[in-house]
Amino acid sequence: MCIRDSPWSLHTRAPADAGLTHWLLSTAALALGLWLSERGTCAWGRCAAPDCHRYFIDTGRRTPQRYCTPRCATRVRVAAHRAQRAAGPEESSGAASR
Repeated sequence: MCIRDSPWSLHTRAPADAGLTHWLLSTAALALGLWLSERGTCAWGRCAAPDCHRYFIDTGRRTPQRYCTPRCATRVRVAAHRAQRAAGPEESSGAASR
């Protein structure tokens, strides 16, 4: 890839003797670079679940993605619900009346 003049532009240039693998890798890198530059925001993140260490690519929904999968999101939501119920009715009713 090379960058020429301003404004910035991404290009790929393979040597004449480059094989199919080289061409495929350079094309994939160019496509990824273009996709990331067009988004204008961070397109990836780390899962917010405490016991998950995976990363994800945010696919551009209206709200920013926080979890790598719906399974992680559900697990965190269920744990919060169980913790609230275990705290007892005194604390949960006080939070609801605010």
